[in-house]
Amino acid sequence: MLKEYVLDAEDEKIIDELDNLFGVIQNKDVLKNMVMFAKLRQDNEMQFGNYNIIIRNNSSYNLLTDYLKVCAKLFVKNNIIPNDKIYYIGEQKSQKKNQRVKGPFEVELNEQDSIIVISKNRIGYVDFERQMPNIEKLIQKYKNKMFVFEDTDFREGQMDAELGNIVTWKMTIEKISLEDKFMYCKDMLDKNKIKYKRQDLQDFADQPFWQLKNNILQLIVECKANEIDRVNCEMLRKKSGNSKTKPVRRRTKKIKNQTAKDDLEELIGLDGIKSEVNKILNYVKLNKSRGKMPTLHMCFNGNPGTGKTSVARVIGKLFEEEKILPGNGEFVEIHGRDLVAKYVGWTASQVHDIVEKAMGGVLFIDEAYSLVSDRAGSFEDEAIATLIKEMEDHRDEICIILAGYTDEMKELIKRNPGFESRIQFTINFPDYSSEELLEIFNGLCKKEKYRLSKGTSEILLQHFEEARREKSFGNGRYVRNIFEKIKFEQADRVVRTDSKNINMITKQDIQNTLMELQTSKPVKKERRVIGF
Repeated sequence: MLKEYVLDAEDEKIIDELDNLFGVIQNKDVLKNMVMFAKLRQDNEMQFGNYNIIIRNNSSYNLLTDYLKVCAKLFVKNNIIPNDKIYYIGEQKSQKKNQRVKGPFEVELNEQDSIIVISKNRIGYVDFERQMPNIEKLIQKYKNKMFVFEDTDFREGQMDAELGNIVTWKMTIEKISLEDKFMYCKDMLDKNKIKYKRQDLQDFADQPFWQLKNNILQLIVECKANEIDRVNCEMLRKKSGNSKTKPVRRRTKKIKNQTAKDDLEELIGLDGIKSEVNKILNYVKLNKSRGKMPTLHMCFNGNPGTGKTSVARVIGKLFEEEKILPGNGEFVEIHGRDLVAKYVGWTASQVHDIVEKAMGGVLFIDEAYSLVSDRAGSFEDEAIATLIKEMEDHRDEICIILAGYTDEMKELIKRNPGFESRIQFTINFPDYSSEELLEIFNGLCKKEKYRLSKGTSEILLQHFEEARREKSFGNGRYVRNIFEKIKFEQADRVVRTDSKNINMITKQDIQNTLMELQTSKPVKKERRVIGF
């Protein structure tokens, strides 16, 4: 039996440094898993896999090096690599006279370089399929090094398929969103005690990040020099370089003028939920027209993967289009534990900041029941008390949705009567039928342009019917997980057999995936009874 492996405080502290970078915090769990993997390998409990990584870099801002420096610190600490030296394939190396210029993957790597980065941005166009033999030779020659492949513009899945045999880990660097830039400006002004209007600052933040960093610094210097403690719309417009017209916020591009009601109808199944949402919308619209705006806060009860988050997003969009809420469709999703701070006195401020971030839109709190505590005066109690106050103070400005398992959510509401008086609507989400799960799977295939061979639907339908009986079944989330595993199996087959039909999923792909899934399940040991 494996012993319990845990990250120590220093590991956690290093990983928390990702909070200071944009677009990388979603990789925290991957880094934690890599550390666990390293501990298992060191104890000879794990004999397969490697430390090579594909990083899907969607950011136009150069974050890769900063991100890798944090990763390297964690990897050195856990003896995955000997030092934090990073080398980018394609950097100039000195050549001896009359020496042939070697290709990008024919280099002699220095002993001190631990992380080797292969990036198209640095070496120019490289046909990875043609170069695979050289890449594999390089990795085979330097087994003690970690290879990182930066994927910037390949069709999703292509690099995964080509490198599937030599790369174990996958990470992403996301684009710096408008909300990220707004929070950056907000933090800078808050630290310097300069007041502002949220809408004005959001408009100001809508500029390239490299430019924004310079402009916000200049703005703060001017405010300090002139003893100004509040910035107005005109000051922000001038500093952004556009003093003639008000900056236009970039909105999510709508496909064929698709409305929120269209989005609602496109959701698979959920007929009862759709009807309930439309009734809620009509009720709110009618009461608003009478001048009696009702409380908008809601409670979503149901198992994982039943569509709670998707419906919450649609509700936010509906309230925006119908001008029920004053924002621009803001949607903030958090876990219940995110409301609880680490230190005394911090929780109330943290709850306030999260609510402020979603103001004018929807704050979706998943697994809200995690705030239940058996200890009076706990941080959880402080979070609940602050949240209830925010729900009351901003009842016309925000829709707060508490979500989680049905029984646990009932316990949360029962133990905190303040919620019951402020939650206007409760929606119960049923599990999906096996036919609806198959429809979700087909939708994922269509979205990513995969085709299914004959006979695959019957196999999947039978599997979903069996999977639904399991206690911890994840509904739509389970379907997406199966879909990703099948894609992985399909990619492996396509590369091994040199198949030209790269978009076809076969019966064998699905059967192999389900067989592997079955064998990976933990075996339930029979309980041995002593005596008679």
